[in-house]
Amino acid sequence: MMELLWLLLPVAAASGWWAARRAEVKRSRAALRRADYFKGLNYLIDEQPDQAIEVFTRMADVDRDTAEVHLALGNLFRRRGEVDRAIHIHGSLIARPTLTADKRRRAMLELGEDYLRAGLLDRAEALFRELLDQPAHTRTALSRLIYIFQQEKDWRQAIAYSDRLERISDEYRGRQSAHFCCELAEEASSAGEGDAHVKAWLQDALIRDPGCTRANLLLGQLAMRAGDYQTAIVAFQAVERQDQGYFPEVIAPLSECYDALGRLDGWIAHLREVQQRDHGGRITDALADWLLRQEGEAAALRFLEQELRDYPTLLGLRRLVEIKLARGEGVAYTELQVLHGISTQLLNGAARYRCDNCGFIVKSMHWCCPSCQQWSAIKPIPDWVLRASA
Repeated sequence: MMELLWLLLPVAAASGWWAARRAEVKRSRAALRRADYFKGLNYLIDEQPDQAIEVFTRMADVDRDTAEVHLALGNLFRRRGEVDRAIHIHGSLIARPTLTADKRRRAMLELGEDYLRAGLLDRAEALFRELLDQPAHTRTALSRLIYIFQQEKDWRQAIAYSDRLERISDEYRGRQSAHFCCELAEEASSAGEGDAHVKAWLQDALIRDPGCTRANLLLGQLAMRAGDYQTAIVAFQAVERQDQGYFPEVIAPLSECYDALGRLDGWIAHLREVQQRDHGGRITDALADWLLRQEGEAAALRFLEQELRDYPTLLGLRRLVEIKLARGEGVAYTELQVLHGISTQLLNGAARYRCDNCGFIVKSMHWCCPSCQQWSAIKPIPDWVLRASA
């Protein structure tokens, strides 16, 4: 018995040494992994994604069981635009049988983001729908689904999910869902569904967002088509009260409504009232046009010369040059023709609208900014050449 014990002692010692050595190697590897992980994070903080990807790729090759590393690596590939590689990494992660439920849901969320970036909306929608019942991811999933329905122009579903998100988060979504109602109103109008149906959607939009200028603009256009010019005037003037920045959009239809009712004096009085607080080019041009038609060239020129001294605008300048050109040839006729051509070219080439949120500029009106996806952020740009000094 003693002989056997003596024989086992070296084995036990060797086993203890091996176990201790193995634990030390594990600790060493864990320390290296931690060091690499923080090194990769530092690269991210310093905005060096290429170096971060190199670190995380090396870690992923060495330790294939670390889900966090693969999630971080997939996100980096997506940010770089390498969506295929991000999809592969996140998809492989989801397929692991040993992955915890929480990690699997996180990987599903990231894979959904990958599909969105790749434009695979149907696949992204399926993943986000699976996450709707997971409290930790419900808000994100709802937000992404609303975005998908918006891209697919499925406005009814977009409204339903916006309402659901508003209920669970107490986050005001009225501005967005009001525009979805306006989209449905325009679709109904194009499909010839009847004014009552169109009006119902627009009234729903105003219930959701009483400040929805688009709804009142469409209500005004609807009333004009029906020949109800007084109702149209009320709707168009509501646009100005809601957001004065959109007033240039209703100048032409308001003028037409007042003209149809034989109330041009009321229109010019309203236009002069607005002009006291807004000397933008479109208002100046509208006033000059009215004066030209009602009181003649001399009155229009006097107004323009005085207005342009304090509030120079390209539209006002072009109108002034046009009136003077209409008087016939003279010493400065050729110069006026050149000036008219330059001002017209500048106006035709200039962007007329700008997003208040991101600064994106466009030539035509968009209710949703193509750049930042914000609703009601794009507005007419005031036609200022130079503001008079105080």
